[in-house]
Amino acid sequence: MKMNPSFCSLIFLLFLIFSSIHCSAATCQSSERSALLQFKNTFIADPSCSSSPPMVSSWGVEGETDDCCSWVGVECNNQTGNVVGINLAGGCLYGSIDSNNSLFQLVHLQTLVLSSNNFNFSQIPSSIGQLSDLRQLDLAGSVFSGQIPFAISRLSKLETLRLSSVNLSSAVPEFLANMSSLISLSLGNCGLTGNFPQKIFHLPNLQQLVLPYNPDLSGTFPEFNFNSSLQRIWLEQSAFHGEIPSSVENLKSLTSLKLGNCSFSGIVPASLGNITGLQELELHLNNFSGRIPSSFEHLTELNRLFLSYNEFSDATLSWVGKQNKLVFLGLSGIDLSGTLMPSLGNLTNIVQLLLGENGLTGEIPSWIGNFAQLTDLHLYGNKLSGSIPKSFSQLTNLKHLYLQYNDLKGTVELSMFLKLKNLTELHLTANDLTVLDDQVGSRNVTLPKFNLLGLGSCNLTQIPTFLENQNELEVLELGQNNIQGQIPKWLWSMSRESLKVLNLSHNALTGVEESRDALPWVNLYVLDLSNNRLRESFPILPAICKLSSLVALDLSSNLMSGMLPQCIGNFSYLDIMNFRQNMLHGTIPDSFRTGSKLRFLDFSQNQLEGRVPRSLANCKILEIIDLSDNQFTDGFPFWIGTLPMLRLLILRSNLFHGKIEEPETNTEFPMLRIVDFSYNNFSGNLPLKYITNSKGMKIFNTTASTYRNTFVTFAFDYVWALEFFYSTTITIKGYQRDYSRIQEVFTSIDLSSNRFEGEIPNLVENLKGLQSLNLSHNMLTGPIPPSMGNMARLESLDLSRNQLSGQIPQQLSWLNFLAIFDVSYNNLSGPIPQGNQFNNVDNRSYVGNVGLCGDPLSKKCGDSKPPSSGSNEDEDEGSDFHIGWKTVLIGYGCGVLVGMIGGNYILKRKQDWFAKTFKISIFKKWED
Repeated sequence: MKMNPSFCSLIFLLFLIFSSIHCSAATCQSSERSALLQFKNTFIADPSCSSSPPMVSSWGVEGETDDCCSWVGVECNNQTGNVVGINLAGGCLYGSIDSNNSLFQLVHLQTLVLSSNNFNFSQIPSSIGQLSDLRQLDLAGSVFSGQIPFAISRLSKLETLRLSSVNLSSAVPEFLANMSSLISLSLGNCGLTGNFPQKIFHLPNLQQLVLPYNPDLSGTFPEFNFNSSLQRIWLEQSAFHGEIPSSVENLKSLTSLKLGNCSFSGIVPASLGNITGLQELELHLNNFSGRIPSSFEHLTELNRLFLSYNEFSDATLSWVGKQNKLVFLGLSGIDLSGTLMPSLGNLTNIVQLLLGENGLTGEIPSWIGNFAQLTDLHLYGNKLSGSIPKSFSQLTNLKHLYLQYNDLKGTVELSMFLKLKNLTELHLTANDLTVLDDQVGSRNVTLPKFNLLGLGSCNLTQIPTFLENQNELEVLELGQNNIQGQIPKWLWSMSRESLKVLNLSHNALTGVEESRDALPWVNLYVLDLSNNRLRESFPILPAICKLSSLVALDLSSNLMSGMLPQCIGNFSYLDIMNFRQNMLHGTIPDSFRTGSKLRFLDFSQNQLEGRVPRSLANCKILEIIDLSDNQFTDGFPFWIGTLPMLRLLILRSNLFHGKIEEPETNTEFPMLRIVDFSYNNFSGNLPLKYITNSKGMKIFNTTASTYRNTFVTFAFDYVWALEFFYSTTITIKGYQRDYSRIQEVFTSIDLSSNRFEGEIPNLVENLKGLQSLNLSHNMLTGPIPPSMGNMARLESLDLSRNQLSGQIPQQLSWLNFLAIFDVSYNNLSGPIPQGNQFNNVDNRSYVGNVGLCGDPLSKKCGDSKPPSSGSNEDEDEGSDFHIGWKTVLIGYGCGVLVGMIGGNYILKRKQDWFAKTFKISIFKKWED
């Protein structure tokens, strides 16, 4: 019988349809179903997912399908029914997975995604190596711990390995460099250590290399191959170092290079500008030098460029205008010069423009008002002049406006910011502006809800009334104005829960309208009321006791009387405590706790008495203690020598008495750099054995010129830092001079105006890093030690009004930096040394020594001339101690809390946190 061809075709078509239906309906193997159910029973619900059951909870539940291929998170092969994929990301699983887990019976798995679960710090099981078909393994953020198991090396088909935020705490295994199928490797925030294997960069198929937030992971770049597939390299906040090789241009597919906050150095190669497809380039917070390559103008696909805080030279903005796709431009702290040129107006897509802490000049151009998408504008710390453009009122998306520390002038009406409903941070401090609280004081006007408001040195005469309605403020800076009278009572209701920083320093405040037993800001970190006229009627002293979160407290330079509250030693987080220059009396409570965080303590210029509290020995990280100009009656507090970080100890002008006995060990005062025991009643021999233990007095750095400071840090939406510069008073030639900043390398000893006796010991020569030594107004006898000529950095030496005898050693002429020298009113005799700095000493430094002769005295020494120094050098340009120091404010200059500097994650270098502290958007969050 002959079949109809069309009928045969129909039969064949039906066969194909039924075959297709049969294949698509393939069910999972019973053994794999059983394995999945056993896997399900391994876990309980994650307590942190209280509102959501585990993703596997519906597996095998009665009434649900028995086909595991239909279960949530399970993928099967349509033909065979084998389970080939499990994706339980964010599945609220809690428990552990060991090598015997039934999961490893699913030998056909190609995808295993268990990220964002909680496996309770169990180790990554080695049985993963049995899943030989695995292409994708994702355990990111899954609370595993331990090393990457060697068994992973057997996964020859593995293309994606994501272990970010897993606590590996180990080196990157070398075997990863042999996994030639790898396309994506993500090991961010894993606690990695050691050196990263360079060969991994050369994996033939690798496209994504994501290693950020591993501060102990070191490594360098190799020479890159021409055929590299790399598209994304993220190394930020690691210890990678060295130079970027010029062969980086071989990475033709590269779209994202993130090297921020590492230790890279050298010249940025011009060849980087040849990667024309680059969309993200982050080189901030490194040690790059030289010029920014002009070839960057070819990177026209860039949407994110971050070069802030490097050591670039001759930096300008001339190359930026062609990057018109930029959304983020960060060029803060790279010594930019010139003006904000019109070509920047091409950046019409810009959202964040960060140009702070540079040398930009000229006026702020009005065309910035055309940047319709702009949310962040940082122009702080430049030399910009003129007024704030009215066009800023057009920036309706603006959130953060930082203009502090410029030369801006004119009148600013706060009403100009009314249209900026998204504005949460406004910083105008330290300009020459006059800010007017005009119509914003009206109850009919609604201002934005500020998180930060910086109106320091803005010629305010009152606390702006619109603040009464602000309930989300975190930082309020009103220092260095002319705000007079009492603090209004409505201020106590402002932002009670949110306020972290309150600065009203350098005003003329006298009190508060309404007395309170406690300050209302329960989460306050910084309180600065210094340099006002606050009297005892202002109940600040007992009120501070409930501010348990305080990090910095500055009440200095007021008119406060009364006694210190018992709570002052109870603060858990307090770093800076400053009561300087008030009228406080009584004793310092002996209540300082073990584990104290105090680094700066200043009770100077009060009327305090009694003994130094012994509990200060519990403050193991104290760096500064200033008790000067009080009425303490105590022997030498020898136990202070056990403080390992102490750098400055000032006991000047008190009633301290008695001998300072020799130390029992050689470990006292290991870091001391500035000592002032002057104007007391100490007696006995000079206590130099205590002081010569200090490394700070023996070692000097001839190039350092930084000022000693403290950064007080705290975090809320961002990480913030306050920069506090240490200050002191130094007596030179009988005159006291206040220094608002002390250079990091400055060293000084002042033991004058006591009753020390005996000879100056030869061990004084060990103080090779000392710059100023004052032993005047004592009862010292014997000769001036010739060994003092070895104190190579000495700049000021005052031995006047003692009973010293003998000749002035010729060896002192070796002191090339000596600028101040006084031996008047002793019993010295013989010729005055000549040459070098001695040629500049006037005769007043020698009066009262009838036996001295020679220049500059009128009494000659006959025909004999004293030998001159073998050196003719008279330069002192290496000096780190200058009588005319300039006070250059970096920060905000209001009170001793010098800088309110906003930032997310501010590090100039790993070793110097927050040396450049402005807002930088760096989050531990990435997509890969």
